[in-house]
Amino acid sequence: MSGEDQILMQRIASAIFYPRQDMPYGPEATGAFDDLFEAAPGVRLRSRYFLCSNRSSPNILFFHGNGETARDYDYFAEEYRALPASLIVAEYRGYGPSIGEPSFDSFLSDAHRSLDRARELLEEREHDGPLVVMGRSLGSAPAIELACSRADVLSALIVESGFADILPLLELFGLPAYELEITEEHGPQNRSKMRQVSLPTLIMHAELDQIIPINEGESLFEACRDPQKGFLRVPDAGHNNIHAAAGAAYFTSIERLLARVG
Repeated sequence: MSGEDQILMQRIASAIFYPRQDMPYGPEATGAFDDLFEAAPGVRLRSRYFLCSNRSSPNILFFHGNGETARDYDYFAEEYRALPASLIVAEYRGYGPSIGEPSFDSFLSDAHRSLDRARELLEEREHDGPLVVMGRSLGSAPAIELACSRADVLSALIVESGFADILPLLELFGLPAYELEITEEHGPQNRSKMRQVSLPTLIMHAELDQIIPINEGESLFEACRDPQKGFLRVPDAGHNNIHAAAGAAYFTSIERLLARVG
């Protein structure tokens, strides 16, 4: 990669990634624990586990949105366990206690390491249920990356508020992508990868999302090859309140998908 390309990729990373540390919290979710593992030399990543008591229940490897950390999902863990399913929230470099500088290259390669580590730890703890990958917003990229390339070890894909193309997102965040001649090849290429996904798939998107418009979710849905794919359209909701606005339909949709994978 030339020096100019490196500078361009750094600008893209600065526009896209907003790492933050954990916020102060009260009591942790019951039974939650962190796994800090070395993803690369000098890089430490956290995954936060909320394991279900039923060891044969599905396991959901979840990639969170921007500006979030794995610990934010303490609030939702019991709803996943009630499905029933175990929730594993993977983190990115620089977020929470995870160490390293985020970039699109590391972001996607680290997803594979998070998946491998989750499989290892689940096996150690004798949790043998199907493994589902889920991504919210920014997390749609690592989730789709894994669904595209690791379908041999995954059973389903869930995308919440995901993006198909990176260029409109960069423009929204103030980076003149078209002027700088940035192409989709500089990003994770979600739309292209989704054309290779045939796993059981659920797409969820808010109708009033002003950060990632619903047509992005519709494009992902159209590209997906799963003949029984589902789409949850949430009215009167934006990017950050889709879970609350959807109400029972949010987890009913996930439960319906999980029923397809045992």
